[in-house]
Amino acid sequence: MVATGSEGGPPVLGSDRQAGPAPQQVPDLHSPTPAVGSTVPDALLEGWNYRFDQVLLESRDAFVEIDGRTKVTEWNRRAEQMLGWESTEVIGRPITDTILSVEYALALFGNLDAVYSQMLHQTGRGSTTTREVELRHRDGHLVTASCSMFVTAFGDDYRIGGFLHDLTEEKSAEEALAHAYLHDPLTGLPNRALFSYQLAYAVVRSRTAPGSVAVALFDLDRFKAINDSLGHEAGDSLLLEVTQRLRDADNGARLIARFGGDEFLVLFEHRDRRAQQQALDFVDLALAALAAPYDVHGTEVFLTASAGVAVTTEEHNEATDLLSNVEAAMYRAKEHGGSSVETFGAAMRIEVRERMNTEHSLHRAIERQELMLHYQPVVEIATTRTVGVEALIRWQHPDQGLINPYRFIPVAEESGLIIPIGAWVLESACQQLRDWQDVGRTGPTGSVDVNLSARQIDHPEIVETVERILEATGLPPTNLTLEITESALMKDAAAALQVLRALKGIGVSLAIDDFGTGYSSLSYLQRFPLDILKVDKSFVDELGINQEGEEIVQAVINLAHALGLEVVAEGVETERQLEILADLHCDFAQGFLFSRPVSAADLIETFGLAVGA
Repeated sequence: MVATGSEGGPPVLGSDRQAGPAPQQVPDLHSPTPAVGSTVPDALLEGWNYRFDQVLLESRDAFVEIDGRTKVTEWNRRAEQMLGWESTEVIGRPITDTILSVEYALALFGNLDAVYSQMLHQTGRGSTTTREVELRHRDGHLVTASCSMFVTAFGDDYRIGGFLHDLTEEKSAEEALAHAYLHDPLTGLPNRALFSYQLAYAVVRSRTAPGSVAVALFDLDRFKAINDSLGHEAGDSLLLEVTQRLRDADNGARLIARFGGDEFLVLFEHRDRRAQQQALDFVDLALAALAAPYDVHGTEVFLTASAGVAVTTEEHNEATDLLSNVEAAMYRAKEHGGSSVETFGAAMRIEVRERMNTEHSLHRAIERQELMLHYQPVVEIATTRTVGVEALIRWQHPDQGLINPYRFIPVAEESGLIIPIGAWVLESACQQLRDWQDVGRTGPTGSVDVNLSARQIDHPEIVETVERILEATGLPPTNLTLEITESALMKDAAAALQVLRALKGIGVSLAIDDFGTGYSSLSYLQRFPLDILKVDKSFVDELGINQEGEEIVQAVINLAHALGLEVVAEGVETERQLEILADLHCDFAQGFLFSRPVSAADLIETFGLAVGA
């Protein structure tokens, strides 16, 4: 095959190739392409054409070439695959008959002669221009491609060709990647990132036009316990059903998203400042829907949720504040027992601000030595002998004075500061008892009780921390009792059981605190390696007042003794309570009847040599 061009010009690479006259000149055979103005032997030219055909045949990109009348002159195999037209169907026909509309062709090429002149290099060679084009597949759908266009022949019978790289799959992959980045893989709902983005834009809109933005946050109550008992696969099925019920409860929600874990966010936007009411209406429907029984792999499961609602105001219209506020409202609902909704308002805003101030001050409390320990004696009822003390933290704030632990301990728990603070309490208490032991009978020589929070039990280094402190202070493990509340144990009973067994392996004693105020699960009480059961003050308060209260305490004491546990009654304040506890064979007691929590120095001054004898 021989390509011919205009007289005196280079060969034209097109579909209408035919043999030309015998050459008069032999070119440099080492030249890969024919030089402009040269005469080429037929055999060599046929070799070039063969190489050209092979390139087009094996190309991974489509190749399309048109002449000055927009008729197709080249159409390779990849073009057939990409656009659905056979070469025999398109070659010789205007390109507008197949893959390009007339309007798009004009926009793409304009005047072809002008395009040709623009692309043609001064030396007579063509330059390449790349642009993105939309082509019509034979079945009608659009194909997006990157087109590298260049002049393939010169002169009056010029050609313009282009390699077409299909971008459709790449765009689909990019869209899939973007969708995966912004959506939850399990539920398909928008994730936190996409929700935050949409929320920010909604808040901006509310500033420029009348309206309000509200957010509802749902947290499933005790989902972790269900997930642990039935397995993660069942938990995923439950989350999918929760997602569907939230969608079915849709009441004008602009966006429903999975916040993470078992939390879901819902966005509301209203031009007439009714977004909060929309959110509350949605929450009512959703809580009712979520409370209906679930069938999870043949097991009937009941589930409730806690919800918080927050809305923008003229004074408070930042997206980050809205998320913080709705989270605070949801946690308040959870504190009230779950299966309820709380709306963030002025009172809660003041409380949140106070919590933030408290958290900020707590960060510096240890280094400024504002934290201190007070000790309350634990007395053996039969002998009234002090056998140990419970260490209780106090905070002497430089501006606010002595702060009640009920104010700052929950903040420390929520912020995670309970970990360093708890380690400080443990080390200080162990060191104090060791100091008393070193000086002989001038202080308690029994045990020191230290409380562990749920956050500490969950911490992966809790066992190593206890071992390190005992080694550093030199306190024998048998002189340390660690107290854990029922609620902390039952938060994740399986994990707590492993931690308690590891702590028991160190040699310390373990006590369950506030017994009777939580789940009071007998099965778990049998499984936990406990030594002591502490009866909550609320039950002790009923002693001497009504028979029912006495019977409850009697039952708890009998249960503890049956399990081999010693019993400590908390909050003993009257002689009558102490007499009843003695009659009920309670082992130990502590409370204001013996002493309020006092400093180490005051404890020695009050009890003298009798302490720890």
